[in-house]
Amino acid sequence: MTDEGILEGFKRLHEVMAAGFDGVEKRLGDRIDGVIGRVDRFESSMNRRFVGLEQRMMRRFDDRDTRLDDHERRITTLEAQH
Repeated sequence: MTDEGILEGFKRLHEVMAAGFDGVEKRLGDRIDGVIGRVDRFESSMNRRFVGLEQRMMRRFDDRDTRLDDHERRITTLEAQH
């Protein structure tokens, strides 16, 4: 085995390792992108749910005065009956 042969072997080993690491890096990057995409979709879904719950809660607060007025009317009616 000559020095040139050894150097050529190391050069090829380096190329194979670099190609392997590039492939691993790409697959890892693809997986990370996939996870980020799922997290973004989950976040959007949760934001929509929170907005819906907030709107529902605000409607309940807005209806509060109507319920109180009705309650006062019913109490007055019941008091008048006794």
